[in-house]
Amino acid sequence: MRAMRLALPLCLTAALLACKRSPPASQPPAPTSRRATSPPAPASQPAASRPSRPQPAAGVPLADRGIFSELADRVRLRSPDWLDVGPALVLRTEKPPAELLYVAGSPVAFEGRRDRRWPVLSVERLDRAHDHDGDGIPDALDLLLGAKKAALNGAAYVEGYRSIPYPGGDVPRTEGVCTDVIIRALRNAGIDLQRLVHEDIRRAPRAYPMVRRPDRSIDHRRVRTLLPYFKRHWRELPADGAAEPLLPGDLVFLNTLGDARPDHLGIISDRRGSSGRPLVINNWTVGYRTAEMDLLRAVPVTHRFRLGRPPLPLAAAERGPDGLLRRRGLGPVEAGHAQLVLVSVPLWTSSGGELRRYRRERGRWLRVGRAAPVRLGAAGLGRGRGLRGAGALADGPSKREGDRRSPAGLFALGTALGQGQRPYSGPWPYRATDGRDRLVDDPRSPHYNTWQRAPREGRAPWRSAEDLSSYRLALRVLHNTDPVEPGAGSAIFLHLHDAQRGPTVGCTALERRDLVELLGWLRPAARPVLAQLPGVVLE
Repeated sequence: MRAMRLALPLCLTAALLACKRSPPASQPPAPTSRRATSPPAPASQPAASRPSRPQPAAGVPLADRGIFSELADRVRLRSPDWLDVGPALVLRTEKPPAELLYVAGSPVAFEGRRDRRWPVLSVERLDRAHDHDGDGIPDALDLLLGAKKAALNGAAYVEGYRSIPYPGGDVPRTEGVCTDVIIRALRNAGIDLQRLVHEDIRRAPRAYPMVRRPDRSIDHRRVRTLLPYFKRHWRELPADGAAEPLLPGDLVFLNTLGDARPDHLGIISDRRGSSGRPLVINNWTVGYRTAEMDLLRAVPVTHRFRLGRPPLPLAAAERGPDGLLRRRGLGPVEAGHAQLVLVSVPLWTSSGGELRRYRRERGRWLRVGRAAPVRLGAAGLGRGRGLRGAGALADGPSKREGDRRSPAGLFALGTALGQGQRPYSGPWPYRATDGRDRLVDDPRSPHYNTWQRAPREGRAPWRSAEDLSSYRLALRVLHNTDPVEPGAGSAIFLHLHDAQRGPTVGCTALERRDLVELLGWLRPAARPVLAQLPGVVLE
């Protein structure tokens, strides 16, 4: 597809809409410090041609209310094929009668088929707090439906100030800018962004220093005004999609000027483009119409948001840690274990999640303290060898040496180690390391995945091993220890973040205060265990 150049001026002036406005040129720009991004044409038709009528995709017809009602029967939602969706959660709904697929705790599609990877939870109806217009479709899916209808409508990019009614005002449906795609998509869910932004500016004017005098016709149509609103009221996610993958319906702010400021926005589609990245439903600039475009290969995302909290987290559906472990084939935890450390991530491929602590009291698990953010392996999770063996988790990849995955499963905990004196006051065993302490990661060695002391002189009886004195503070996870399988993974720890706070090569990393607090809480008599689970989003 031919590259195009957009000569993009600054878009944050008071009278304009903070979306791109210059027509496309024919040649890509030379690299400069403020070069314009060269986008592809829309996925359907390039430039200003109106999209042709598509064939309905496979899916379930929906009783969708909201904008452009005559287009509703032409929209089907697909589960995102760029994700490994298992394990997911399916809710059986009454209105419409269908199976609603949740991935990473968020609704992504209505499915007309069943898949054994997806646990099914029967429910009667959706919570009205997450279905503003009462059509049986969660708001997050209504948002996506509205964006796809906006793409079918194909409004031409027309900039400029317009006086519009309040509340519920809109420019003519034949025109709009990037922000109007968001406004219309939310209106499809029964959510009036015009009113919400205006009321929030009145309520908290200091959060909107760019607004000198509130204007109900334009404030909600500016990118720079919408960013603080979504920061205040929506769930913000990592922009890069690594710690928590992109899902259909995610709202993304983008930068097209080569600096750090967002000047454009759109909604992640349920389809992906030729780049392999998800398409973005947006209205690009003058000469274009609202369409799904393959932007993410060239345009950086600065901020990402997801509508609300998950309507029905898997944790709530499973009624606590034992239910979660039982659903995943790992539980319940035997009565002799009175402390549980639970690390949860949305997907097998997620490298970011949360750590929570529980204590057992009178047969029930009770939450302890606050949740701690963690980073896992760069490739996510793989089925580990722990207290339930290698086959307890039926789905997902197996953990192997060097695969950059953290182990999933249920594990006992070993000795803590670190540099210098014990930094916590609890009874959990601790060992200060020196330059001879090694954890052997050579699968060919008979000492594989064991703690050894390197010889003072001569060669060690292994080809490679981790220098344990490099860990400032760590807690050993007893993965692949009883029995040891060569090549199934070694040297697994809960340890401190590195300087970049990035993903690990297979361990679980957290902040120093969180790890010190955890070690001070652990009690050998309580026989604590660690569970690391994919497919879980916790409130």
